[in-house]
Amino acid sequence: MESRHSLTFAVEKMAESPYINFNGSIVNADNPVLLHTNRAFRYGDALFETIRLMNGEILFFDKHLARLKRGMELLSMNWSDEFSFHHLHLLIRHLDQVNNLKGNGRIRIEVFRKDGGYYTPSTNDVHYIIEAEELKEAAYLLNDTGLRVDLFSEIAKPTNKLSGIKSSNALLFIMAGLNMKKRGFDEMVILNTEGNLSESVSSNIFLLLNGELCTPSLDQGCIAGVMRERVIELMKAKGKKCLEKKLTLNDLLHADEVFLTNTIDGIRWIGAIRNKRYFNSFSKSILNELVEAPLKKA
Repeated sequence: MESRHSLTFAVEKMAESPYINFNGSIVNADNPVLLHTNRAFRYGDALFETIRLMNGEILFFDKHLARLKRGMELLSMNWSDEFSFHHLHLLIRHLDQVNNLKGNGRIRIEVFRKDGGYYTPSTNDVHYIIEAEELKEAAYLLNDTGLRVDLFSEIAKPTNKLSGIKSSNALLFIMAGLNMKKRGFDEMVILNTEGNLSESVSSNIFLLLNGELCTPSLDQGCIAGVMRERVIELMKAKGKKCLEKKLTLNDLLHADEVFLTNTIDGIRWIGAIRNKRYFNSFSKSILNELVEAPLKKA
């Protein structure tokens, strides 16, 4: 029988070391689990979901799972019972415990096609990895200072049926992020091939324009964001519209407010784009409603 000292050490060791879930098994994050033939590494043949764990709840989990399933079907990846709501929910809660996240963290589920083939896969079966990273904030908080943002105009985002999924082929966002860092901005607005607004490096974008809330429609190349969907639902619940449409640079520069949404940060308001300055009262009201809503059931 193990001594109390050895058991205590094992628990402390588990709490200190990061763990991942690889195909249903808990593995130390420092241990290599992928081969050089991995298709996510070779071809970006993968997609992922980034999920917020808050106060012990896996937020919007049904929406994330639905988007994951749509993406896998689009990429002809085989769905299995391992991706059921109940099974993945248990795996995430287990990672929360072994990594000692205390109910607050960033969860990342990546699904990638099994090794084999070159551009043409030899199978449509998949592997998956679930990661869990601690987040200190236990609630959505609006940024005190508005983000400084500019346009990323070097590379346009295509508008096709792959544009709306969270693909692991993220070179466009990487290049936009590098440009943002080089120029000293907090975010960059990405344009599509028609020159219209698409999204930002890490978020969907909303404009309060002439008293109406607007966001680029999905045919403008933006990711079908879970928080984007939730904000639209909140507006409908209030009996108000959120227009999904083509939005231009001119719309952006004439808006009263502009804010960004994703499931990790919630809502972040933009303070300035070029010489244009923005308010944040509407952003505050939306965030308050988001926090007060029953998140886990949304």
